[in-house]
Amino acid sequence: MTLVQIVEVPEQAAFRVSDAARYLGISPNTLRKRSDLGLIPARRDRNGERIFLLRDLEAYLESLPEYRGGGKPMVSTDRNRTPEGKESKE
Repeated sequence: MTLVQIVEVPEQAAFRVSDAARYLGISPNTLRKRSDLGLIPARRDRNGERIFLLRDLEAYLESLPEYRGGGKPMVSTDRNRTPEGKESKE
């Protein structure tokens, strides 16, 4: 007979600042600022650190306007390539 340990599973996934920021694709400082502004709800753990629930992060992403692209292409940091990724003739 094999013994099985029962582990309590939380109802909602929670993230610390660095992981939540990575999930959203923003810096931890930007996440803190948006949380301070009330744009992204945060809770506090027993140590007073911010905790972000997955459902709140997903709701924030859903609230963002749709990206339409456009604008100027990103500048390449490679001096031998154009922004389109082609070799330049230098």
